[in-house]
Amino acid sequence: MKLFFDEDTGGGVPNALRAVGISCQYVSSRFPIHKGTPDEIWIPYAGERGLLVFSCNKAILEAEAQRKLWIENKVGGVFLTSGQERRIDVLMLILRRLEWLRQIDEQVARPFAYMMDIRGKWRKEPLSVLSDRPTDEAHQDAARVAPALRSLDARIT
Repeated sequence: MKLFFDEDTGGGVPNALRAVGISCQYVSSRFPIHKGTPDEIWIPYAGERGLLVFSCNKAILEAEAQRKLWIENKVGGVFLTSGQERRIDVLMLILRRLEWLRQIDEQVARPFAYMMDIRGKWRKEPLSVLSDRPTDEAHQDAARVAPALRSLDARIT
């Protein structure tokens, strides 16, 4: 699993995660995606590389153009529900949910998006756009993986 933190998340959390050996990239001059890079560039970048996106910017999924890019590029990600969380709380959340993040990264078919609050409660976000409805295969995949994720969730909390 390789995490990607968008510009809205900042560099503090990814730097702390990298310090303990967790593979991640973030928007920075140290990586190919720099501050100010439009969503239209970094979303395909994340999708092509199979990165698991972690973001505080739910607006990505609310704007039709970005949502469509997310789907077309088969991106997987987790969005914090408020976007106002303290960095230390976000770091602790990721460390608590690391196994869950690994499972969704490995087992859930892309594209996907989960909303998560700072306590670690999550829900899967439907990703269809007006011109694109989920396939039966996507529904079957979600139904297959959900019990395992809920079971893991119950063991963690």
